[in-house]
Amino acid sequence: MHILIAEDDTVSRSMLVMLLRGRGYTIEEAADGGEAWGMLQAVDAPRLVILDWMMPVMDGLDVCRRLRERRGDD
Repeated sequence: MHILIAEDDTVSRSMLVMLLRGRGYTIEEAADGGEAWGMLQAVDAPRLVILDWMMPVMDGLDVCRRLRERRGDD
């Protein structure tokens, strides 16, 4: 499974990455919501996203809102 972790705290993000990679998951990382949103625009975007609530550029809630809006366009 392909997972995106969006977390601005480097230590927290690294711990999540290490834990999930150790379980065999493919992980992509984003340091802020804008970077995460950009990664989610790709054709092969991850199907699961772990979002921090408060991040620079765009917070996790805004990323969720945009995902819901985009889903409505399909």
